[in-house]
Amino acid sequence: MRLDAATVAHGCRGARLDTAHALCRAEVEKFRAAATAGAALTVACTQEAPLFAEIAEQSGAAVTFANVRENAGWSREGAAAGPKMAALIAAAAEQVPPLPLVSFESEGVALVYGRDEAAIEAARLLADKLDVTVLVSRPRDLAPPRVTDFPIVKGTIRAAKGRLGAFELTVDDFAQPVPSSRGALAFGAARNGATSRCDIVLDLSGGAPLFPAADLRDGYLRADPGDPAAVLRAVMKAADLTGTFDKPRYIDFTAELCAHSRSRIVGCRRCLDLCPTGAIAPAGDHVAIDAHICAGCGQCAATCPTGAASYALPPADALMRRLRTLLATYLEAGGA
Repeated sequence: MRLDAATVAHGCRGARLDTAHALCRAEVEKFRAAATAGAALTVACTQEAPLFAEIAEQSGAAVTFANVRENAGWSREGAAAGPKMAALIAAAAEQVPPLPLVSFESEGVALVYGRDEAAIEAARLLADKLDVTVLVSRPRDLAPPRVTDFPIVKGTIRAAKGRLGAFELTVDDFAQPVPSSRGALAFGAARNGATSRCDIVLDLSGGAPLFPAADLRDGYLRADPGDPAAVLRAVMKAADLTGTFDKPRYIDFTAELCAHSRSRIVGCRRCLDLCPTGAIAPAGDHVAIDAHICAGCGQCAATCPTGAASYALPPADALMRRLRTLLATYLEAGGA
């Protein structure tokens, strides 16, 4: 790939430009020296970003990355891509404020929901890492455990809400096992409306998902009980869901601008009708967005007529600054 260093330098005025042929290998000490100098760095390579990020972290240097190879150099017009490369590098160097985060706390309390021995086998795999309970719906001929390593109860989930670290399930036909079960696991008297709280739900029931857009609900894992490989993948994911986790707060919401209702008369329902995860609910004259459930699809921000909901990843002003830098640098470097 040809790099037009003069054009890039002309477009990125005020920045020092260093070139290399093998910065990630033979010339890595050149990058290490630049990182030690303390200035903010932009590396025009994303393939080896983990290596450069590790070296920069050791020196306490700030580093960003731009992909000028696939996005510019490796093309039919690569020989004339100098202005585009300059624009990509300058835009990558534009500072973006830290993203607001929401945190999840999971203590590893897990519910494995199934219908047969597959759920019990999955629980055995998790028992060393998680606090496991098995909930079996309409069990048939389950063998009683020789040793009760974890609870096995009967019931069918009627309603579910929550997310990683804070699930609440309503269970009908709930019953405890009979300790003297012989031959097949028997259960005592059943009752409806039992409540279970847990951090993680592993759904091996083979039925309908417990949540809308189930693959986007943090802490809820679902697999076909007839697919051993899928079950094992879900078990491995569940085993890692203990501790503190962060994800971006995707939406900025200003309740005062919301036109959901006034004087108990419902007006706008656009976001309520469109949200695929069910993260939005009425809250008086406005709606409330649960940032822990929100998966960042952005439909609420796209359809909100008043601007009460706006997308925060990245912030609009930061995105506009980056776009302005991209265009200005491209023109400065001779692009047209």
